[in-house]
Amino acid sequence: LLKVVLRSFISSIRYLRFMTEKKFSFGTNPKMLEVPVGAKAKFEFVGEPKLVETEWGEKYSFPILLINHPSYETLPFNCDWESKSQVAKELYQGYHDFHGSKSQAEKFLEAFNNSDWILTRFDNGSYWIDQQ
Repeated sequence: LLKVVLRSFISSIRYLRFMTEKKFSFGTNPKMLEVPVGAKAKFEFVGEPKLVETEWGEKYSFPILLINHPSYETLPFNCDWESKSQVAKELYQGYHDFHGSKSQAEKFLEAFNNSDWILTRFDNGSYWIDQQ
């Protein structure tokens, strides 16, 4: 009986190790849907922004954890926010090329990496983003 219990225990450990080992995965992150006119989305930045080439030209891409968005029922989830908007350009430049004092740059990066953000789309289609 002891041998059977030990074999079962060892099998369980092997199974758990197999299930927790890093697996390969392929594909692209989903892209956040556009925020509807007059609506807001809430998210956290979870990685470094980059420039990406899309079928609509070059866009700023931000890995995010989407917390709230009127077009999704199941949240939160990780995705990318891609945009050509002035807001995206300013955030990208702030992250990569902050033109202020070192302490201002550090404060911005701290806020960028550790805050929730609210992205608002106005009736004219323009965007505004606020740190929460």
